[in-house]
Amino acid sequence: MIMKKLMMAAIALMMAIGAQAQYLNDSEKVFSQGKFYVGASASGASLSYHKGSDWNLNLQAKAGYLIADDWMVVGQLGYDAQTDMPDVVQLGAGLRYYFESCGLYAGATAKYAKCDDFSDFRPELSVGYAYFLTGKLTVEPEVYYEHSTKDSNYSGFGVRIGFGLYF
Repeated sequence: MIMKKLMMAAIALMMAIGAQAQYLNDSEKVFSQGKFYVGASASGASLSYHKGSDWNLNLQAKAGYLIADDWMVVGQLGYDAQTDMPDVVQLGAGLRYYFESCGLYAGATAKYAKCDDFSDFRPELSVGYAYFLTGKLTVEPEVYYEHSTKDSNYSGFGVRIGFGLYF
């Protein structure tokens, strides 16, 4: 139990140091109006959970535009392969808000999911962190919850890891 607390404290400290370093090293605001974004992410291999499936692999391609400082409009295309459930193609649009210029963000996305025998509307809430490896390239871990309006077995939560490019 003590080891778990120490590990969580160390992770929180590293995130705080990384967030402060990103903010202090940039002469311009990192998430400023007029910038474009492209990214890709993956979730699966026990990083996500749906009641109706034991295993799932989710791949997404994303594109966005910062319409104002810290506010991004995002479009995405996704593919979800699952056991015990049909494969799903998703198309979505959403909004992200970046907190100050530290990289922490919250997002909401409205997604339309389609497979062979059904279609579904799946709103999603997410929280993530854009950690800059270079001036434009990021690693973006993200926690999300996706809600199915058709059937609760299709609702789920998980962790994604992705890469993004801001230009």
